[in-house]
Amino acid sequence: MQKNILQTLLFFGAVFAFLSCSSSKHSKSKRLPGIWQVQPVTIDGSNKDWPSPYPEYDEKAGIGYAVSNDKENLYITVETGDPATQLKILREGLTVWIDRKGEKGEETAINYPIPANTDGKEQRAPRQKVQGEGQQGLGVDHQQKQRMELEDKVRAALDGAKEYSLQGFKSCNLQFPILETDTCGIMVRIGLDADNELVWEAKVPFKSFYFKPQLTRADKGKAISVCFETTAMKRPPGQQGGGGNHGGGSGFRPSVGFGGMGGMGMGMGMGGGMHRGGGGRSSQNSTDIMEPAYKSTKTYKKFGLAYMDQ
Repeated sequence: MQKNILQTLLFFGAVFAFLSCSSSKHSKSKRLPGIWQVQPVTIDGSNKDWPSPYPEYDEKAGIGYAVSNDKENLYITVETGDPATQLKILREGLTVWIDRKGEKGEETAINYPIPANTDGKEQRAPRQKVQGEGQQGLGVDHQQKQRMELEDKVRAALDGAKEYSLQGFKSCNLQFPILETDTCGIMVRIGLDADNELVWEAKVPFKSFYFKPQLTRADKGKAISVCFETTAMKRPPGQQGGGGNHGGGSGFRPSVGFGGMGGMGMGMGMGGGMHRGGGGRSSQNSTDIMEPAYKSTKTYKKFGLAYMDQ
């Protein structure tokens, strides 16, 4: 009798120890490191408030990115030096999905800029000639001329990045001019720096999407996910592709203030760094300098929320 009781106690003791260990591991796995934003980020389309290089980089998507937070706001930035990727973002929009549960939910999103309707007409911003470039482009090889023409298109498209739209937030799911403050207090901007890096920034108040308006110590290390999605540009008729997804992606593409959902994009995420003035720049030859523009991408990343007593 005593032997049976002892065996029973040992059995339940082992089960309890196993469950406690599993629970402890599971609890620890939910806590992730985050970046505490000591000074609020100025949302102006500049990377001056962000680390150099950016702490995360997706080579296939050609983007660097970073996420930080303070008690009241989540700060998000994306950077790319590849002109084809820049043009794709400016013309087709960048969709940034936020999942407050740290999963891959696609319910809450910022789409900026709003995809432009160019009606097939190319517009170019004025550009000063580079040294050695004559009337016939003497001294500049074909690839360099292609790149300069592409950069002209990027600058022209940047002038049209004046509106953004929101989906899945608590009380502000409409289309807004970037200079107008929405009811959620979300701010977005995009710009080109001195090294021709395209910089996308957003400030997202927790009150607009999170479980509570301000973080507390209990939120430290809790997972939050962000997905950066680009939508492919249409390939010119008669031009063969170099592989990859040339379709539309599932980005939030608004029409008259609201968005629709297209096909599936291709996803990839990886760590690394993006160096200012060179990160994400295309190393492709003259025949495929535009190839990144014809591919839809998705970059998922799970971050931890940071917290610091002030």
